[in-house]
Amino acid sequence: MLARPRLTITIALNPTPLPLLGGAVALLPFCSQVPESAAYAVGFLVAFRLRVQFVRRAAQA
Repeated sequence: MLARPRLTITIALNPTPLPLLGGAVALLPFCSQVPESAAYAVGFLVAFRLRVQFVRRAAQA
């Protein structure tokens, strides 16, 4: 039997105040010297809960 890898990515909204804080972090490049890509990535990670799960399951023949 061969192992079949499976990747599951779940993105869910965090509780109420965190999406507002994430949006504020993403707006930082407009008023300070913060790189846009870094601010967007950190803002996304603050606003959303990201869960990555990698599972290897045995393939049935």
